[in-house]
Amino acid sequence: MESKSNRLPMGQSRRFILSDETQFAIKEAYKAARTNLVFSLAENDKKTVVITSCSPSEGKSTNCLNMAITMAETGSNVLLIDSDMRKPVQHLLLRLDNKIGLSSVLGGIVRDVSKVIDRNVRSHLDVLTSGPIPPNPAELISGSRMTQLLDLVGEHYDYIFLDTPPINVVTDAVLLNNRTAGIIFVVKEGFTRHEEIRESLRKIRMTNGRVLGFIKTNCSAKPLKSGYKYKYKYKYNSYGDYR
Repeated sequence: MESKSNRLPMGQSRRFILSDETQFAIKEAYKAARTNLVFSLAENDKKTVVITSCSPSEGKSTNCLNMAITMAETGSNVLLIDSDMRKPVQHLLLRLDNKIGLSSVLGGIVRDVSKVIDRNVRSHLDVLTSGPIPPNPAELISGSRMTQLLDLVGEHYDYIFLDTPPINVVTDAVLLNNRTAGIIFVVKEGFTRHEEIRESLRKIRMTNGRVLGFIKTNCSAKPLKSGYKYKYKYKYNSYGDYR
């Protein structure tokens, strides 16, 4: 069960969304993550990326949004889909209506996905919110309509980011393995345990998934010997030795 002490009020969470006021070092860290991701996807026909975490309260939704924003800043057309149909937050972070959304499309209530996409939430960034919470999110995620949706939007967007539930809580993220380029894990310093990471990676290996990298949050900002004022608060690492 998620600890209440680890939840941030939505107003505080919005403070972490990239903006003109965001510290330079943090912006540069996301740009470094973007560069690594672009190279990781260079020879992959699929440009759809899953962003998840091991457990709740690690910052996966905010980081999914920030990666989408950073990618859109290059001029690429980007779509963020809130695929967490259990505890969705993208509509709250962005103050969007969520009366219809992904669940409406996957449930066959809405036939034309273009009618439920929020356009230009940021420059070059569109968002498909989760929609009403359905009784069968895993079945909807794994169904043929999800495949059809990703194929359809893949024709119109350069990159697609999927915000999914924590992988050690439910299976939604791994259900998307064969339809996406891979997974980025968000881990929180001083919070995420090594055994949780190992368990997450075991699940990915068992389902033939690909881990593109890790984004580490909640890092301490200490002065460097070079005199540079801030360390990067967000770190992108390759899969590397975690196999």
